[in-house]
Amino acid sequence: MRIPGNRTVKGRALLIPAVSAILLCLVSCTTSKPSRPKSDNIVFRVSGVSDSLRQNVERSLNSMPPISKGRAMVFRREIRDKTTQALRAYGYYHPKVTLDIPKKDDKSGTVGVDIDSGKRLFIRQADIEILGQGANYESFRRIIKNSGLKSYTALDHGRYEELKKALRANAMRLGFFDAKLIYSRIFVYEEQNCADIELVLDTGKRYSFGALIADDNTRELLKPAARLYDLDEGTPFSSNKISAFQAAMSQTGYYRSVDLQPRADLKKGYKLPMELKLERRPKNVMRLGIGYSTDERVRFLAEWDKPLLNSAGHSLSTYARLSSVKQNAEAIYKIPRKDPNLDYYYLRLAQLHTDLNDTKSDRSHASIHYVANHTGKWRRDWSVRAEYEDYTQSYEKGTALDVMPAVLLSRRDSSGGPDPKRAYDISADLSGGSKLVSDYSFFRVVLKMSGIISPTPKTRLMLRFTQGWNTGSDAMKLPPSLRFFAGGDNSVRGFSYMSRSPRDGGGLIGGRYLTLGSVEFQFPIGAANQRGAVFLDAGKSYNHIGSGSMLYGPGIGYRYLSRFGTVRVDLAAGISDNESGFKLHFAFGPEF
Repeated sequence: MRIPGNRTVKGRALLIPAVSAILLCLVSCTTSKPSRPKSDNIVFRVSGVSDSLRQNVERSLNSMPPISKGRAMVFRREIRDKTTQALRAYGYYHPKVTLDIPKKDDKSGTVGVDIDSGKRLFIRQADIEILGQGANYESFRRIIKNSGLKSYTALDHGRYEELKKALRANAMRLGFFDAKLIYSRIFVYEEQNCADIELVLDTGKRYSFGALIADDNTRELLKPAARLYDLDEGTPFSSNKISAFQAAMSQTGYYRSVDLQPRADLKKGYKLPMELKLERRPKNVMRLGIGYSTDERVRFLAEWDKPLLNSAGHSLSTYARLSSVKQNAEAIYKIPRKDPNLDYYYLRLAQLHTDLNDTKSDRSHASIHYVANHTGKWRRDWSVRAEYEDYTQSYEKGTALDVMPAVLLSRRDSSGGPDPKRAYDISADLSGGSKLVSDYSFFRVVLKMSGIISPTPKTRLMLRFTQGWNTGSDAMKLPPSLRFFAGGDNSVRGFSYMSRSPRDGGGLIGGRYLTLGSVEFQFPIGAANQRGAVFLDAGKSYNHIGSGSMLYGPGIGYRYLSRFGTVRVDLAAGISDNESGFKLHFAFGPEF
């Protein structure tokens, strides 16, 4: 693989050793901040160049030992040499540096460094070649292309060093452990203001995975997740595969630690045996928690999990959540089918009590689910749900027994971490009932979409949309848990939790439809891990298309990003056709 260039060389060639290029790169890439000089030491004021060049020159000059004001004149040559080196790292080999040395009676002690960078060297010829088994790998071609080192572009020593590092790292990632740079140098022709680059990497032969090494305990623990191990002997080596395996094993919830390492000391030919060590989580995991939100006020949480019940990978998780308006308890029993992360069954039992606004409800839930996510990007949760509800909604009292086939489709992606720069989440919950097996005939859909965009590295734009609707002959008769209400921290701020819906005789009765939307912009406020926010929420719950007044919730907020979650404080103005007021919202937990 080769990037061809003109081999004609005119004029005297000056060879710049690789060591010099590395030193120049180190000058350009260092990020350490100099310590504040003492009052009798000089400081530098750099002018005449762009921000990136100025910052690199400043870093280079500030890396010098402290220079007293009285000795500034003695160090003129060193100052000029440091400046020139910093400029050469970016390809400027013909600068004019003018120094303004302060006089003895100048108390400021500021040395002016005025720079005319001159013309930048260009790359006349770039010969970058990959030899060995990796010569035809697209990943090497992509690295070379993205480096920006090609004929008739500006010379940048930093990019050259980054290219060498990237090629070596890619070779190690793919298992070319014998890879080496057999030729690497830059020829600079100062008189012609150009340079030639020659770089040859020999990847050698690619290694493959060898036999699995594990003790008896690890082999027994691996059984419930054996299908996740796809590093079979003879498979080409890839560090990405090792990382993916460890991530998948951790996702199962079975293991406290997963350690998979290649054993180079035991290699046979070009096969690397892999040593696996697993440590299971405790048989019983218990957690207690307390939280607060303006929706539910103080809430308590208790969880008890049994992550690994047997060698088939069955698990049990239970939790209870108590607040002044809701009390929930549930148990989930999970049964892997093929893949414990992507292909499994689970049974869910739950008991829920709600006493909020004009709603009082006791609901018993039982469902069986099959989760299929082995192919495609959408998670598919197929289920049959059975619910019995005894309720009072305003002046309406009743009971309902519904057996509902359902499917929950969801897709989620994130740049990672508790504060992602980019993310989206889409879900569609479809369910329905028939009087053949239920008290009501209906079809229910809830569509949710949310996303995060980062216009700049320190700002976030958060978008949210929800649409729900009930159709069918009994769509207006459903129990409260299947109706829609608006208002609250995650609905329309400025209004109390689930406090807005159509009314009958003054009491809330819930809506047949729900429409919600939110736009929020977060920005830095000058303090670490803290942001300000401005937002606008809008939405309504309604029974007929075009009916009902829209609710608006403009406001301002504060965000503190702690290691345990995000603290959110919002002051919103609740605005509708016939009322307005302010409400303070507080919540703690992940924003996405």
